[in-house]
Order: sequence, then structure tokens, then C-alpha cells
Amino acid sequence: MSPNEPVRPGRAQWAALILFAGASGAVDVLAFIALGRVFAGVMTGNLVLLGLSFTGTGGEGGPAAPLLALAGYVAGVAVVAPFTRRRQGEPETRWPRAVVRWLAAEVVLLAAVAAGWAAADGAPAQPWLDVVLVAVAAAMGVQSAALAGAGAAGGPGTYFTGILTRLVARATGPGSVGLADLGSLARLVALAAGAATAALVYAASAPWAMAVPLLWALVALACVTAPPPLPRAPSSSAGRLGSRP
Repeated sequence: MSPNEPVRPGRAQWAALILFAGASGAVDVLAFIALGRVFAGVMTGNLVLLGLSFTGTGGEGGPAAPLLALAGYVAGVAVVAPFTRRRQGEPETRWPRAVVRWLAAEVVLLAAVAAGWAAADGAPAQPWLDVVLVAVAAAMGVQSAALAGAGAAGGPGTYFTGILTRLVARATGPGSVGLADLGSLARLVALAAGAATAALVYAASAPWAMAVPLLWALVALACVTAPPPLPRAPSSSAGRLGSRP
């Protein structure tokens, strides 16, 4: 492989991408059901909700929650993007160190949110509820910017409409569905699974709900920080066969 050839995700990277999608789904559903009927990572939805809030037809919710989510997400992206931006002509690697470091920072932020959420018995009062919203939106901004910085070995961190569009186009077009498409489909399934698990935990025990996205993200991070398996040493019989003239 040429050193300048883009590197596609390996097994560990694909596993991490799928698990981070689950974390995104978990955070979004908790933001929607517990933090003001907004999203932590889907900014398109928040822009729609923001526009709706100014019409007076969107119920009791005003523009504050969508604006806070937007502000947190933008802040997360703005902080991370300069550190993961590639220089022109720089060869892509699977997971640049800067990407992994910022994903670790996301896990730390989610851990702080989970601890505070549990301490508040799953029902923090204002203004802490707004603080949690900004924090989880910032975590999703960090995740999106970091995974975008991974280039061809990364991908969208919180927005998956493009993935769905590409999968449908490939499935209905003349081409065939490949392994990369199956990985993308797994990310969509994980997104829904993350949302479902977080909603179920919230209904059963609200103080533990914020631990759900933390666990998804923690396992994802472990996939890309674990040392690679050692290569197998050639057997003695193979060595003898290779030494024969």
C-alpha cells in the first residue's frame, strides 16, 4: 500500500465507529426526554425546533433549549477541529493520536456528566439541567470533530442521514453492497440500539441513565487504544519446509 493512499477503517476502528454511534443515540434520546425535548448531536433537528419555537405553535418550549444545545455542540467542534485538522498532502492514518486523545476527553466529559446526574438522583434542578444539556452537546461536538479528523478511517460521529442515503442508493443502484456498507448499516443499528438502551434505563432507574452513553463511548475508546495482537510466529515445520531447496 502506498504511504499516501487513504487507509480505510480496520476491525478495531469499525467496532469503535459502531459503538460511538450507539453513544450518540443514547445521548440524543436522553437529551430529548430529559433535557428539554432537543437533541445533543443532531443539529439539523435543533435548528428546526429553534425555528418552531419562534412561531408559538411548538408547545411550551421556547428557544432556550435548542440554542443551548447548538452552543454546546459548536463549542465542542470549535475546540477540537484545529487540533485534528490535516495539513495539505498529509497522509491519512487509521487513528491519529490527536483523534484518540480528544475521544478520551469526550469520555471524561461524559463520565463527569454521569457522576453529576447520579448525584442529583437523575433529576437536576435548574440551572444544572441546562449545564448538563450544554455538556452533552459539547461531548457530541467533540466526537463529531474528532471522528471527522480521522479522515477516511473515521466518518460522521453524530449525523447519519448521509450514510442512510448512500446505503439506499447502493442497494437500489447497479453496484453491489460491500463490507463497508455492512459496517455503515451496523452503525445505524447501533444508533437505534443506543437510544433504546438509554430510554429503557432512564425509565427503570433515571439516576443511572447517563451511564449508558458513557459505557458505549468507553468501550469504543477501548477498541482503539488496546494494543494490537502480536503476529503469530512461524511454526518450526513451516521454517523447515521454507529452508528446503
